[in-house]
Amino acid sequence: MDRKSIFREYILQNRWLYLLGFALVAVSSLIQLMIPRLLGEFTDKLEQNLLIREEVIHFAFWLILTGIGVAFFRSVGRIYIFRMGRTLEMRVRNDLFSHWERLSAQYFNNRRVGDLMSHAINDVNVIREVMMMGMFNTMEALFLITVTTIAMVYTVNPWLTLLTMLPLPLLSLLAYRFNRRIQRQSVDVQEAVGRLTSRVQEFTSGIRVVKAFVQEKEEQQLFTRDNQHAVQMNRRFVRSNSLFTSLSAGIVGLSFLVSVVLGGLMVLRGTITLGEFVAFNTYLALLMGPIENLGKVVNQLQRGRASEGRILEILNTKPDVADDGQADMQIKELKGNIVIRGLTFTYPEARHPSLRDISLTIPQGTSLAIVGRIGSGKSTLANLLVRVFNPPPGTIFIDGHDIHAIPLEVLRGQVGMVPQDQFLFSSTIKENIGFDPKPYTDDEIENAAKIAQVYDNINEFPYRFDTALGERGVSLSGGQRQRVSIARAVIKKPSILIFDDSLSAVDTITEELILEGLRSERNNRTTIIIGHRISSVQDADQIIVLDEGRIVERGAHEELVQLNGIYADMYHKQLLDQEAESEDKAASARLAKNRWGGVQA
Repeated sequence: MDRKSIFREYILQNRWLYLLGFALVAVSSLIQLMIPRLLGEFTDKLEQNLLIREEVIHFAFWLILTGIGVAFFRSVGRIYIFRMGRTLEMRVRNDLFSHWERLSAQYFNNRRVGDLMSHAINDVNVIREVMMMGMFNTMEALFLITVTTIAMVYTVNPWLTLLTMLPLPLLSLLAYRFNRRIQRQSVDVQEAVGRLTSRVQEFTSGIRVVKAFVQEKEEQQLFTRDNQHAVQMNRRFVRSNSLFTSLSAGIVGLSFLVSVVLGGLMVLRGTITLGEFVAFNTYLALLMGPIENLGKVVNQLQRGRASEGRILEILNTKPDVADDGQADMQIKELKGNIVIRGLTFTYPEARHPSLRDISLTIPQGTSLAIVGRIGSGKSTLANLLVRVFNPPPGTIFIDGHDIHAIPLEVLRGQVGMVPQDQFLFSSTIKENIGFDPKPYTDDEIENAAKIAQVYDNINEFPYRFDTALGERGVSLSGGQRQRVSIARAVIKKPSILIFDDSLSAVDTITEELILEGLRSERNNRTTIIIGHRISSVQDADQIIVLDEGRIVERGAHEELVQLNGIYADMYHKQLLDQEAESEDKAASARLAKNRWGGVQA
């Protein structure tokens, strides 16, 4: 069921706590009403020359006591309600992050990082402010306006109260007129901030490319454009907000003008006393603050509604990939027997299928190699095996279970995948290799690094496995990142291992060492290797060649070479490349030898 309102849900869940906060604010407001009464009595006695020293001290004592009481209860109520706002902020961010974790990769492919950051920071901050200042000001204003108006009517003069209050309904009309404008402009401001944040994030992530292609000036121009747009959106919002605040203050000032003029005439005519006049204007002063705050609350509510709508849009987005009614929670472990039947898959926004009629059997403990040209569907098949995207029902089976019946936690926990994009976190090498809910010992982490042939490289760092990596593992070379990613997958000891072109950045000697280590660690695990180099796939139990999403060749290495098809063509081209590389190395060695010989001579 879609969520309708964050504010309403939270207030209803914590209604008794908010009632307590309202009670604290109410006590503070009631104590405040003593101040006009004390000042009125003091003024009347002062006018009649009836004050004596003891009475002055008496009035001073009660004014001080009243001030302390107002400060205490108002502060406690404010702290209490502000704490509730911070709690809501924490809950919304947790809900947002938890929901993002459930959403599929496709969702993030279509969103800018800056927009997501803006939701998690700016929008949540606005919601917090509504529940803190907005809620406190609303509680205080509603109660104080009510009790102050009653006090003005019954203790001073009902007609003066009525005439003084006449301009105030204009505030409601003003709020209504500015309602939609402020809400719309608030959305524009948040979107502009998200766009600017995306620009900064993209620039920092691609700083090496920017410098390599001398694009600093162009990037500065793009940033300046987005920065100016954000300033313009904020200026529009500030103009509307300032105009609303100024007009509200003008209406409040009009009420004071009516009070001074009519109240003064009533004092001259003897209708009210000077003390009542002072008390009335003190009541009105107490009233004007909350009324002005209501204008601010209207602005906060409009911004809050805009931010709430943006966050609800995320929270109400249904995950494309999730455990549904088909999931069998009794499945706890997988062995790795994979069967694919007639799999045809098309990406949501694509016109043509990426995979067409794929049928394949990978027995438990065997290895499958997938080769093919770029864009032939190799990575798509790997992603479907871990349900990064949903395959059609009845097409992929593991251990006889339709992949949709396997809980996602079990499926992804039993599959170790090394993707093309070797993403590493900006933490230590140890934490990156042991990135798993299960804790690992130092020996297990070191053994995984040895299998991935990165152990010696790690030992060269000053802090070895405790070396902190930069963002996305930028302090490592491409080959080192690949091997740390391999270690991260191997340490899980999964039932199924998938390597998606994960050896492209290592040399052939290191590649052979890694493959040898994997063979010794396979232990009846199903292994799928996607690669472009024949040397990394030729020892697999079976090899398939994909072309335009179809399996066009399958068999063992020798069988495919004899077919003289796509695989054989790739194989012979790579042999020629290796021969040419060997000749270049030999020529370089002879040239170096001749040079050194000349120097010695």
